[in-house]
Amino acid sequence: MTWAGFFVAFCITWVTVWCENTLPIKCIQGDGTDENAQDCAGDFATATQCSQPKFVQYTGISPDVPYSCGPCSEEQEGVTCESCEGSSTEACNTKKEPGEDFNCHDYEYVDGAFKIKEEPTVCQRLLDTEIKCNMPGENAGEHYETKKRGCGDCPYMERQAGQCVQCDTEQCNRTPIKCMQGNDADATPRMCVPLAGEDPPTVCHRPKLKEYTGFPKDQGYGCGPCPSGATDETCETCEGNTTSACNTKMEIGRNFKCKKYKKKDDAFIVDDSDETTTVTCWRFESTKMLCNKPSEAAEALSQYEVGNHCGPCETDEKASGICEETDPVPIKCNVGQGIIKNSEACIRSSDDQDIPIKCHQTKFIQYFGLAEDVDTYGCGECPAGKEDKCQECFGNTDNPCNKEIPTGNDYTCYDYEYNTKGKKFVKKEEMVICQRLNKTAPKCNMPGKNATAASDYENSGCGGCTEAEMAAVTCSECGTVQCNTGHTHSIVAAFILPLFCCLFVVMSYR
Repeated sequence: MTWAGFFVAFCITWVTVWCENTLPIKCIQGDGTDENAQDCAGDFATATQCSQPKFVQYTGISPDVPYSCGPCSEEQEGVTCESCEGSSTEACNTKKEPGEDFNCHDYEYVDGAFKIKEEPTVCQRLLDTEIKCNMPGENAGEHYETKKRGCGDCPYMERQAGQCVQCDTEQCNRTPIKCMQGNDADATPRMCVPLAGEDPPTVCHRPKLKEYTGFPKDQGYGCGPCPSGATDETCETCEGNTTSACNTKMEIGRNFKCKKYKKKDDAFIVDDSDETTTVTCWRFESTKMLCNKPSEAAEALSQYEVGNHCGPCETDEKASGICEETDPVPIKCNVGQGIIKNSEACIRSSDDQDIPIKCHQTKFIQYFGLAEDVDTYGCGECPAGKEDKCQECFGNTDNPCNKEIPTGNDYTCYDYEYNTKGKKFVKKEEMVICQRLNKTAPKCNMPGKNATAASDYENSGCGGCTEAEMAAVTCSECGTVQCNTGHTHSIVAAFILPLFCCLFVVMSYR
């Protein structure tokens, strides 16, 4: 480029910039009905910015804010109004293109719960804005306010706190159903949050127990239909509701064990090919505990097939005499009294009796000792009439569950009785011996200041007070051996009174 050409280009650029800086900018003006850009004149002839009403997502255009020359006021900027840098060639405050309106539900707190209002909220959005609805979450308190009357998404912190739940289809924020969710061990009832792009679920699912076989692996509790890959034999659904989970954990009976068998050298023997010779059998509460095994006649017949040995024989195998039904492998319980007890297999005494699944023993009452004079152990549930002095545990086939209860060292506490003449509680001369479980801290109790009648305090001195006694101040407890002396105030007075006397004498001589 020659020097002449460079000079001409410089002049053109300078003139263009000068013109743009001296010509008025163009803005859309008024209520927005006229979308043509107009020169800013009069008081706004030197304006460098245009302004327009702010479009608030999911709420719409801010009312009573015009399109105009000049910036927004400081109070309105970014709230109901927004400014833009002006140009002499075109308006910067053009109307934003809206998307299609949609509806979301609004909520109100009535009678201790959030309920949907009758009329849905009309939600407004820009063209590229996604549909979003929100609703109160499980942790929303009674003072929680639904955001934007149900339109739009949740604030991050409220979503993380479980106070707000969001979804992304029209009117998806219906009161969600509740379903048990998680694996068997940690499944808890929770609200079903709709998945992205999907309608809220209306059913819950849970694993299905196959009798004698158990629950399928990798099949949990959740919202919606059964997951892909599940079958009618492994999963089942139920109609959900908003108050409680319909897919509650299935009530099942206690598992039992059956011996395993295998065929070797044309004979059936107990299968000891792995660490155990038994198989665990699952059942419903009402299912009879029963095992099956090959009979002696089965050795000569090839049609007998070894199964898992849980449950009764197949009808045809039982009819042909190649299968026998037996009781499960019995549980083991300690049986006897005191130190004279032995581990024994628990079998039923007759065909019309249930197979024992529990062991029992004399109950140990904390701070008082055994509920009976003799520590008794046995098979089955507690004997009738002794439920308050006996405790049970579910047995197993390996070791007794009703083991000797480990206890700590005995200790002593003071005991009290009501003196009818003095009308107050007095300490007995003889202390009471307290017994406790192992690793349990000693604890004593004594009459409280509101214990003014014999019926107000009837404890022995061992252990603590009940919550009701503590609230009524009829009982006071402490946490060391023989701590319930009842002389706390006297000891304090005996120490403090002489101290005050000495102080008085010293002050008198000053």
